[in-house]
Amino acid sequence: MKPYRCILFDADDTLVDYAKDSERAFRAALCAVGREGDEEALDVLVRFDFGNWDLVGLCDVHLPHVRDNFHELYRNHVHDIFVHADMVCGFNGKASEAERAFMKEFSMPGQPMEGAEEVVGALKGKYRLYAATNGLSELQKTRLSAFGLDGIFVSEELGAVKPSPDYFSRIFEALGESAENCLFVGDSLSADIAGAQACGMDSVWLNRRGAVCPSGVREIRSLKELLNLL
Repeated sequence: MKPYRCILFDADDTLVDYAKDSERAFRAALCAVGREGDEEALDVLVRFDFGNWDLVGLCDVHLPHVRDNFHELYRNHVHDIFVHADMVCGFNGKASEAERAFMKEFSMPGQPMEGAEEVVGALKGKYRLYAATNGLSELQKTRLSAFGLDGIFVSEELGAVKPSPDYFSRIFEALGESAENCLFVGDSLSADIAGAQACGMDSVWLNRRGAVCPSGVREIRSLKELLNLL
């Protein structure tokens, strides 16, 4: 691979484990309403989270409506999780307390994905290292704080959502770098890899599940494999 000055990492399921972080936050929410250890209620929360995320279109970040309203949709999605759980599980009208506890816990430093700490540590001092993520600033910045990155770019602060060209151009402007000096590493073909390719930035797809790799896409099966490419 050619030499780079900056490496950008996606956040969820690249550096930090969304499923583990959200489960921890849901358990904190249940504690806040006196339902500690209620596995049935936890299952309701987890299932609604994943199902509603798709239902409201948050997975379709290439669609203009979603892209333009992503952060409002995200906040409404979190709110709706606990409204739904209150109706199904009976939180005795304490949905707002559960939501606040969730947001507080979810904003804590995230659970690193396998190899993430080792890889970031090995690359420090050799490259400028950043995270580039869609999401809410008050959640994502603290979740990624333990990695000691040179910076964290969150879509809510950038005013644009990955894979929009504006998202990447604003990052390049902030970095003072051109696309050819940067490499993007992420687990999403549609958001990470397609977005990077569209703006002329090299990318590496983190394909942990061993899915079929499209032609022209460079892949790794674990983050540790990145060290052998650079």
